[in-house]
Amino acid sequence: MKFFKDKPKSISQKYIELIKGQIGKFNKLKPITKKLIISFLVLVLTVIGFAIFWRFWSSTNQPKQIYEVAVMVRDQFNSNPSEDARTSLKAGDVIVKQKEGHSWSTTEKTSYLILKINLTTDQADKLTRPEERELKKNELSTEEIKRMDDVKKKGEKMPPRMITLRARQYRIKLEEFTGFDPLQLLNGQPYLDKIYDWGIVEKK
Repeated sequence: MKFFKDKPKSISQKYIELIKGQIGKFNKLKPITKKLIISFLVLVLTVIGFAIFWRFWSSTNQPKQIYEVAVMVRDQFNSNPSEDARTSLKAGDVIVKQKEGHSWSTTEKTSYLILKINLTTDQADKLTRPEERELKKNELSTEEIKRMDDVKKKGEKMPPRMITLRARQYRIKLEEFTGFDPLQLLNGQPYLDKIYDWGIVEKK
């Protein structure tokens, strides 16, 4: 008679047994089949490794240029929290970017902090990019679903419908500008003599 039940196997034990079983199946294969499988895996890993390297290399070796950006120094506010996130720019958000030497209006120079930043094109685009997500099908209107189905029937591809969650994904770290007061802008831009880099940017 059995008085004690066997202890249930842990997830790690199950994985170990599964791996051992797959190794056993692999060992039973013909040598030529093993070589083909190993060659295929090496090829896949090489492609993945190259893709990761290329993405890293291209992101760090893009040509840069100096942009001038106008930065919010005060928060915009909407009493509706979701609308506030979607449409209100906050202190540190970049309202617009321009090439170095842009002629800013008097209103812009007294309303926004203008900074020179050395950036790649991709980095510059990120500064004014909103945070978005794709709408699910059950969030689309009847007309949008019908239009999407009609496009699919024609064999064409319809771009996804996006909704804005936040007005900006990135912000300038105004906290690093110790002692800065928006009232200083009435007497001129205080930081135009310095060129910054991506280090003063953070993702929200």
